[in-house]
This record gives sequence, C-alpha cells and structure tokens, in this order.
Amino acid sequence: MSLLILVFSGVIDWSPSQIVPITGMIASNAMTAIGVTYRSLNSKFTDQRQQVLEKLALGANKKQASMSIVRESVKTGMAPSIDRTKTVGLVSLPGMMSGLIFAGIDPVQAIRYQIVVMFMLISVTAISSFIASYMAYREFYNNRSQLII
Repeated sequence: MSLLILVFSGVIDWSPSQIVPITGMIASNAMTAIGVTYRSLNSKFTDQRQQVLEKLALGANKKQASMSIVRESVKTGMAPSIDRTKTVGLVSLPGMMSGLIFAGIDPVQAIRYQIVVMFMLISVTAISSFIASYMAYREFYNNRSQLII
C-alpha cells in the first residue's frame, strides 16, 4: 500500500531502479515488525493468561479480552522503526541519503528523500503490525472462545 501511494503521488517513478530498492526496504521492515509482533503476542498471552481468563469469565468476548495485549504487541512491533527514525540525521546517516550526497545530489534533496523513506517505513511497520496482530490473536482461542496456550 505504501508503495502504491509513493508511485501514484509521483514521489518515485515506476522504474526498476526505484521500485526494487524501495520494495526491499518495505519487505524487510514488514518482516521484522511482524516477527517482533508475533513474539510479543505469544509472550504476552503466556504472561497475562490469568487476566485474559478473568476477562473471559466476566463475559468478555475474544476481542475484548485480547485488546490490551494486541495494543501492546503493535507498540512493540513498531518500536524498532520508531527508534531508528529518532536517530536519523543526528546520530546516523542512512545509506540512501549518504549515497545521494556522494553522487552529487543537493543535500537538501537527499534529506527530503530520506524523510519520505522514513515515513514510508514507519507506515509499513504500523500497517503490518496491525494486520498481523489482529489476524493472529484469534489463534490463541479455540472455537468455544477458550484460551489455549
């Protein structure tokens, strides 16, 4: 989705020299976010088993009993991208921005491209973490809405 927005808004061209690296960045960040989100879901359902069972006993459905865990897992999945974004330009100079500057592009233009890339990566991690957690939390329950761990 982020790739389509970038192409249709005219930020990047539909050419292999731009699509291939951007797609690689999107895929790697999404995979990292999903892995961290799944690990967080698994550990939080294990650690907070008693709280989830209490919510279910008081009449909550699967979604209501799981929402606090899902929210925390999404935050955990997004944390690496947000932390990386905090340091860009101040502590670290990413490869794309450095490469553009070394190639002779105006540094302001290189910084603009890097800002677009960082926003793209944050949106990708947010979208992938949301989708992964909202699709996965149901797997911790059986068909009778009982928690299985």
